[in-house]
Amino acid sequence: MKARFQTICWLITSILMLFPMSMNAQEEPMSISGVELLRKGEQVSITLQTSGKPIYELNENLKARTLVVKFRNTKAAFADGRRDRLFNDPQVEGIRFLDMEPDTWAQFKLRKDDLIFDMVPGSNPGQLVFRFRPLIQLPPVTLPPDPEPATIALEALDYDDSNPDFTSLTFSFTGPPRLFVLENPQDRTVRLRFADTAPADSFTLTPYEDGRVRVDELTTDPNQVFVTLGQIASDFRLEKDELSDPARWVIRIYGQPIFQDIAIEEEDSSLTPDEAAKLDREKRVRNAEIRAAYQQGENHFRKSEYDLAIEQFQKAYASGKNGVGEFEDEWNPLAIQSLFRIADTKYTQLERRRGRNYHQAIDDYTTAIRVANTTEIAKDLIPHAQFRIGRSYQQMRFSQEANTSYELLRRDFPSSYEAQESSFWQALNQIARREWGQAILQFEEYLKAMPNPKFIHIAYYKIAQAYYQQQKFPEARDFFDRARALDSRYVQEDPMLLFHMGETYYENADYDVAREIFQLLLDRYPDADFSKFVALRLGDFLRDEGKEDEAIAAYSNAIRSYSLEIALMGKLRIANIQAERPYSDEYRQALRTYDEIITLYPDSPQVEEAKLRKGLTLTLYGAYREAIAALEGFMEEYPQSVYVRRNIIQENIDENLKGLVDRAYQRQDDLGVVTIYRDYQAKYLLNFRFDTTLFQVAHAHQKLGFHNEAMDLYRFLESRVEGPMLELLQLQAAETLIQADDFQQARDQLARFLQRYPDSVYDADVRKKLADVYKQAKEFESAALVYEQAIEKYEQDTDLLRAEVVPELYYELGLMYEEMGRYTEAAESFQKSIATYNHPLIEPDVPNYVVQSHFRAAEMLYKVRNDERALAQYEQAIATYTNWPDERVEEQINWARYQTGVLHKDMGQLQQALEIFGDLMEKTPASPALWQQLSSEQHQALSRQLAYENYLND
Repeated sequence: MKARFQTICWLITSILMLFPMSMNAQEEPMSISGVELLRKGEQVSITLQTSGKPIYELNENLKARTLVVKFRNTKAAFADGRRDRLFNDPQVEGIRFLDMEPDTWAQFKLRKDDLIFDMVPGSNPGQLVFRFRPLIQLPPVTLPPDPEPATIALEALDYDDSNPDFTSLTFSFTGPPRLFVLENPQDRTVRLRFADTAPADSFTLTPYEDGRVRVDELTTDPNQVFVTLGQIASDFRLEKDELSDPARWVIRIYGQPIFQDIAIEEEDSSLTPDEAAKLDREKRVRNAEIRAAYQQGENHFRKSEYDLAIEQFQKAYASGKNGVGEFEDEWNPLAIQSLFRIADTKYTQLERRRGRNYHQAIDDYTTAIRVANTTEIAKDLIPHAQFRIGRSYQQMRFSQEANTSYELLRRDFPSSYEAQESSFWQALNQIARREWGQAILQFEEYLKAMPNPKFIHIAYYKIAQAYYQQQKFPEARDFFDRARALDSRYVQEDPMLLFHMGETYYENADYDVAREIFQLLLDRYPDADFSKFVALRLGDFLRDEGKEDEAIAAYSNAIRSYSLEIALMGKLRIANIQAERPYSDEYRQALRTYDEIITLYPDSPQVEEAKLRKGLTLTLYGAYREAIAALEGFMEEYPQSVYVRRNIIQENIDENLKGLVDRAYQRQDDLGVVTIYRDYQAKYLLNFRFDTTLFQVAHAHQKLGFHNEAMDLYRFLESRVEGPMLELLQLQAAETLIQADDFQQARDQLARFLQRYPDSVYDADVRKKLADVYKQAKEFESAALVYEQAIEKYEQDTDLLRAEVVPELYYELGLMYEEMGRYTEAAESFQKSIATYNHPLIEPDVPNYVVQSHFRAAEMLYKVRNDERALAQYEQAIATYTNWPDERVEEQINWARYQTGVLHKDMGQLQQALEIFGDLMEKTPASPALWQQLSSEQHQALSRQLAYENYLND
C-alpha cells in the first residue's frame, strides 16, 4: 500500500508539473506579444511586451547559462506563431517560450556563464525588461590563515584528595604541552591554559569540588584548552610539576579546607577535641570512598563497561545517602553527581546499542533532578538532564513529550548550552511531523542562538527540505547550496533528502547539478523507492533541454529496466513528446500508445493521464469531434479530477468547438457550421464563451437564409460584446434584416448605428446599406440624400484611406440615377467616380467599379445624345482597358468600339464608322457575339450607301 501511495503521489506531481493549475478558469489569460533586444556597451536589455502587469516566478542558474521565468496564466501570442527567438548577440543566445498550460515559461539561453542580471520596469506596465551584463571581477581577498590544529590531546583528568595536606589534579596528555597559569584574585579563580592542546574525543570533564578547590569548567579554542579552578581554601596555594612517560601535569592545591572548620564548628560543644577529630576522620574516609567509587565509575564508563560503571555510581550515591541518614551530614556533591551519571550511563548504553525503550533513563534523570532540587547541590547538571529527557522521548518518537521537555528547558534555563541546542532537536521533531513553517523558524532560532552551531550543516539541509515541501524552490536551493558547501557527504546517507535536493535543482532549471544528484541516488540506492523514478527524471532533463531523441532513448531504457508501472510511465512520456511534434506523423504513434494503455491496462494509475492526453493530442491536431468525444468521456469517468473541477476539460471542449466551427466557416461550409451548432447547441453552445464562434454561427445562418435564427443570435451577442465586435455585429444584423425584406427595421437599425458610432470604421458601409434600403423601398430621393451626405463627409476627410470610399459612393449614386432615368446626373456621377480615384487606372488591382464607370459614363452620355462627349468617353475607355486581362472587360471594349462606330455614323463620319465596323468584323471571338453581327450589318449598309453616293457623284 505504501508503494502504491507513493506511486500515486508521484503521478499526480508529474501531471501537475505538466499542467500547472494556478489559473482560475474564469480569469482571462495575459499574453506575451513581442520581444525586443537592445545593446548598450556590454549591457544587453531584453524587453518582453505583455498585455498587462505579469505575475511571474524566477529560477536562475547563470553558471549553467540558463534563466527561466515562469509567467502565471499567460500565453505566448506572437504574430508569426514561432516560440523560439534567436539573437545574433555574443552574450544572449535566445529565448524559448514553453507552453505549460495555463502558464508560459520563458527560458533564456546565455552564451556566457559569468553574467549577472537584474530586472527593471519598462515604460508601461506591460513591459518587463531583463538586463544582462558581465560580472565585474574584484581582486581576491586574502584571508588570514587558519590556526594550525592542535598536536597534543588531553586524555584524562584525575583527582586525588587522599593526602590531608593537599589535593592533586593530574592532567594526562599524548605529549608534553606548555602550561600557563592565570590567577584572578577578584573572583578567586585560577585559569590553566594548555597551549597546542585539544580534548581527546573520549575525554569527558567530571565536575569536582572538595574543601580546597572546585573544577568549574573546561573550554577550548582551536588549538588550546582552558581549565578554570575555583579557590575554596582560605590560604589557597598552587604548585605544578611536569612529568614524562607518560606526559602529565600534576597540580597540587594547598590550604586549609573550609568544610573541616565548618564541620568542627557545627559539632556539639560537648564533643572533646579527640571526638571531633575522630568524627572528621570518619567523614574524610567516607568522602574518599565516594570519590573512589565515582572515579572507578568514570573509568568504567570511558571503557564502555556500562554495567560496571552503573554499579560504581550506585555505590557512590549509596555511600553519600547513608552518610546523610546515619550521621546527618551534608550531601557529598559527588554522590548527587553519581545519580546523574547513572542516568547518563543508561542513556549512552541505549544510544550505542540502538535501543528503543528509554523509560528507565528518563526515570533516573527525573529522580536526579528531584534530588538536586531538594538538596540545592549539582543544580548545574539539571539542564543536561532535562535535555537528555527530551532526547529520550525523541528517540522513542514521542514528539509531543520531547517538545514539552525542550520547552521546559528553554523556559527554566534559557542561557544554558543545552537550551540553545534543544531548538535544533525540536526542529527535527517538527520536520518529522511535517510542520514545515515551524521547523524553519526553530532552525533559524538555533542558528542565531549558537555562536558556532555543531549541527549547522544538518540545519541547512533540513531547512532546505522544509522549503522544498512548501514548493519554495529558490529558497530551498539557497540552503542546499550552503549545506553542500559545509558537508557534501551527509546528504548521501539519506536517499529521500537526496531525492528532494535533486528535485529542487531541477525545479530551478539547474539541470547539470540535478542530473549529477539523481545519478548518485541511482548508483547508491538502486532499490530505493525513489530510484525507479530517477530513471525517468534523467529523461526529463534531456526533454527539458530540448534533446527529445535522447530523452526518448532514456525513457526506453527505463522501460526495459524496471517494473510495469515504470514502463507505463515511460511510455506515457515518450508519447507526450511524440504528441508535441507538429511537423511529423509521430502523433499518430502517440495516440496508439494512449489507446494501448487505456485498453490493455484499464486498472493502472496511468489510464487517467492517457485519456486526458489523448483528448489534448486530438485537439492539437485538429481532430475536433474525436477530441470532444474523448474529453467528454474523461469528464464522465473522472468527475472529481482537478482538471474537471477547475473547468480545464470544459475549456478544452470549448476550444475544440471553436476550432470545429472556425474550420467549416473558413471553408465557407455554411451548412456545416449550422449542423455543428445544432449538434452541440443544447449541451455547450447556449452560453458559449467564445463570442466570435457564435458570430460565425449567426453569419452562417444569415447566408443560408435562416434570418430569424441569425437575428436571435445577433441579439444575444449584443449584450455580451463591445467595441469593434459590437459594431460589426450590428452591421450584420442590419444586413440580415435587409435580406429578410424587413426594410423598416433595417433602416432603423442602420440609423441607430450612425447615431451611436459616428467614427466607426464601418460608417461608409452602413451609409451605403442605408441608401440601398431606401433604393429597394423606391425612396430614391432619400437614398440620393444619404449618398450625397456620405460623399460630402469623406471628400473632406484628411485621412486618405478613409477618403478612398468616395469613388465607390459616386458609382453607386450613378447606378441609382441610371435606374431613375436621370442619365445626365448618372453620367456626371460615373465621371466623378473616375476623377476621385487617386491611383493609376491601369494597375491590375483597379476596382471593378472604376472600370465600369468608364463604360457607364459613355452609355449615359450616348443616351442623352451628347454624341461628342460620349464618343470621347468611349475612346478613353477603349484606350485605357484595351489589354485588360478580364474577358468581360474585353467584351465591353468591343461593344464600346461598336458604339463609337455608331456615333461616327450618326455624326456623318461614314468612312471612320466603316473602318471601325470592318475591324470588328475581322475579330474572331470565342463564341458568336452580337456586336460582331451588328457590325456586319452596319458595314454592309454603309458600304451600299457609300457605293450609291459614289455612283451619283460619278
